[in-house]
Amino acid sequence: MSFHDVRFPTRISYGAVGGPRFSTTVQILNSGFEQRNINWAQARREYSFDISPSRGEDWTTVLNFFHARRGRAYGFRLKDFSDFELAEQSIGTGDNSTTEFQIFKRYIDDDELAPPYDRELKKIVADTVEVSVDGTPLASGWSVDETTGILTFDVAPVTDADIAVACEFDVPVRFDTDLMQAAIPGPDIHHWQSVKLVEIRI
Repeated sequence: MSFHDVRFPTRISYGAVGGPRFSTTVQILNSGFEQRNINWAQARREYSFDISPSRGEDWTTVLNFFHARRGRAYGFRLKDFSDFELAEQSIGTGDNSTTEFQIFKRYIDDDELAPPYDRELKKIVADTVEVSVDGTPLASGWSVDETTGILTFDVAPVTDADIAVACEFDVPVRFDTDLMQAAIPGPDIHHWQSVKLVEIRI
């Protein structure tokens, strides 16, 4: 198992800097024009933050967390405070036979110059999910796998029924280093700067 289903302490990660990164190869032609190639269909998020200064219990928490993940070996959850909520959004349409639907978030270009960008959400936060079918909230008759983002109905929604979900979600990440390069400028004072996390595909 290369993923531990635990969240990095939010009181420490709050203030992290980062967001989605795409991969594009840019080739400059002899004419001076550019040819651009999209390498990744999906973005990969990257973050960095400083644990500076950290004292007592907070530092022990970070130290224990880093050891438990064995550096880069195991992934974990991160709350991205810039993008952690899915407002009520349609994720599918019933066909009277399908019972499982992948939760995703859709990003829409306001200028309509590009097609919508769909991001699968696979790390759902417990007890935050709301489900509705054709605008009617459902309190039961469904379940969500919080580790895969799969919504499962007990009975398949009828044909053409609109299935909508609202929830909170985390990002699956790992440390981008095997070395905890901490400085200790004084008694019970610790600095670990430019801690880097990268999103992992699961």
